[in-house]
Amino acid sequence: MFYSGGARKKHALREILKFNPEKKEESEIDSSSEDHEKPRDSDDDDDDDDDGASASDSESDNDTHAGEEDAVEDADGDVDDDDSSTYPVDNNDYLVTLGSTDTTGKHYRYAFIDEELEYDLEEFADTHPDIKTYQLMIYKINTQSSSPFLEFLLYHEKNDDDQASCILPFYNHTLKRNIRKETDGIMRKLFTGKYRYKGFFHEISTDKCFVFYEKYYVHQVKHEKNAMVSLQSSSAAHHWLWVCTNEILYQQRYMTIPIHDDAVNFFTDYPTVGILQATFTSSSKLAKRQFHDVNIEAPTVLYYGSDICYARNTAIYGAKREPIISRYGPFYYFTTLEHSFYWACYMKSDKKTKRRETTNGGISRYAVFTKKMKTAFIDDDYDVDVVKKYIDRKNIFETKINQTRQTQEVYKANTLYDSIYAYGYDWTIDYDTIYNGYYHADKKDVLRPVWCIHNHHNFQLLSYYEVNMDKTPEHYDPLFTDYAIM
Repeated sequence: MFYSGGARKKHALREILKFNPEKKEESEIDSSSEDHEKPRDSDDDDDDDDDGASASDSESDNDTHAGEEDAVEDADGDVDDDDSSTYPVDNNDYLVTLGSTDTTGKHYRYAFIDEELEYDLEEFADTHPDIKTYQLMIYKINTQSSSPFLEFLLYHEKNDDDQASCILPFYNHTLKRNIRKETDGIMRKLFTGKYRYKGFFHEISTDKCFVFYEKYYVHQVKHEKNAMVSLQSSSAAHHWLWVCTNEILYQQRYMTIPIHDDAVNFFTDYPTVGILQATFTSSSKLAKRQFHDVNIEAPTVLYYGSDICYARNTAIYGAKREPIISRYGPFYYFTTLEHSFYWACYMKSDKKTKRRETTNGGISRYAVFTKKMKTAFIDDDYDVDVVKKYIDRKNIFETKINQTRQTQEVYKANTLYDSIYAYGYDWTIDYDTIYNGYYHADKKDVLRPVWCIHNHHNFQLLSYYEVNMDKTPEHYDPLFTDYAIM
């Protein structure tokens, strides 16, 4: 999805792909919005409780298991750790992603559920007595953001040998039991809100059966309590985790917890299981089909690091725009999980990176719709006069407070860093996101991956976590990965 490399690589790719920066995307034909399917039946009409069942409920049924064997950059707005600057010239081409089709306001559907599933689970169980274990695929359609997206419920199987992983919950079936009653009973224990059985999918090659349930989404306002997730808590509620498609397919982990190969392989073999579709009407009267479906972009899960107090405030009030002196403008910045620890656990003091001493770190986890994205390269051309003018202007906004921020280092006349900046902010006209990758210029200077989003409707806070600083090295070590999330 992202491109990185030097100028020659960019030119080669453009030649291969016949990239034409003047070509604009054709606008989609608007169609009237339709409501998503409403719940028609459920076992409980109470309010939603997305955290799952209590400890006593989760352990009361001997036939219900989530697992029986061991399965196998800068805080408080730290986004500008290299204070060089640049301004790309008007004719400077960037490699870009085409972005997703604008599906805002469109009727959406889950094609995998509609087209691939069978319904009569009892008949299937009778004709396949050898299948004893049924995987439960429990999902919800999050409609809080501008685009809907899927989240899947996985079970965090904890043990003492550091081999814990996130697995698909499953049910062990025995003869003479009604399997639908048993699986419905599991759902009643997990949720107080509405849910619905959707069908089952039999994977012939592995002879596995996946039973699908939809947990109907209920919007809950995020606050410091319901957004906080503990990976070390013994509470049963913290064993159940809502995971996005991107985490299963690409990151293959939830935070620092690996996702089991069985779940990853299923999503890899059947990629449409992780995406929704939007329905459009055809603009041509001669078209064979009046309606056609377009895949809705699945969000990328990205992170923001800060101290734990700032993470709590973000859960209450929302993300804060970064200051005008930030790398790509006064917008919103995210990074990878690895580099969010750098933002969360360290501060710059006297030009040295030191561990936080007074508070623990905090990691905020976001679902981000990158949409149409521009990729900035370290060797992009820039206008020297504009850069100098910007540096002079930047000095006006620099304050003692900003100088203590990890991202606001003293400017160094290093052209290796100049070319990754876009201080004109004109990228916001045609693009939703701008991104730069990881660049290691020398032993001291490192530029970390950053996604900058200018529209606050294109991301949503999913959860946040507290990082124990006791086990963190005093000075930042990029090779250290054993951060302790509480």
